[in-house]
Amino acid sequence: MSLPDPLAPVRSLVETALTLLHDALAAVGLDPAAGGTWLVAVALLVAAVRVALLPLAVRQFRSGLRMRALAPDAARIRERYRGRTDVASRQAFAQETAALHRRHGVSPFGAFLPLLIQVPLFLALVQALEHAARSTGPAALGSFAAALAFGAPLAATALSGGLPGAVVGGALLVITAGAQIATQHLAAAGAPAVPGGRVLLLLPLLTAATGLAFPIGVTAYWAWSAVWTLGQQLVLPRVVRLT
Repeated sequence: MSLPDPLAPVRSLVETALTLLHDALAAVGLDPAAGGTWLVAVALLVAAVRVALLPLAVRQFRSGLRMRALAPDAARIRERYRGRTDVASRQAFAQETAALHRRHGVSPFGAFLPLLIQVPLFLALVQALEHAARSTGPAALGSFAAALAFGAPLAATALSGGLPGAVVGGALLVITAGAQIATQHLAAAGAPAVPGGRVLLLLPLLTAATGLAFPIGVTAYWAWSAVWTLGQQLVLPRVVRLT
């Protein structure tokens, strides 16, 4: 007996949205069988999803601002208890830190909650594109698997699509990694140094390496999403304040 797929309802909504966007592009004159049309539909899907999640992104960014403003006070508390490993000192450190957060209405998990909410949606998006690329999705997405973008099949990976697949897939992965690295640099600007922070620079490279095994249609979603995140990181500091 197979277990129910908890992502199935979300994936169905994503597939419907992608189909509607593709049909709308075809209605305004784009070739419905062209890979470029599907790539534009994926980009519009990313935009629609990220606009819907924008309130969460603002909340996450504002939470980060509050934690950054409290960093000097938190550092002073850590300094007071530096080298003290007894149980009473550890408890006192935790209580003082928690009290600091309560006084300023800050939750250390506030920056991560929006990310956790986005995980099921992200997985559903990837699943929907994978199913479309492998012709296991709805019939309305049937032409997705057969579509070519600059000669590269959207269903192929950067490793299996020949030279066109390597060029298109590789370009999308470079865009993804580049946008993620730029986003990390912007997010770290003016922030206290984080132990092991340099290791985070390896994550975009790991994403790019992992993307070699995914269909180009999926890596297109990653690229558009990374570019949107970079743009968001450029705009939010200019429009979002603590109050």
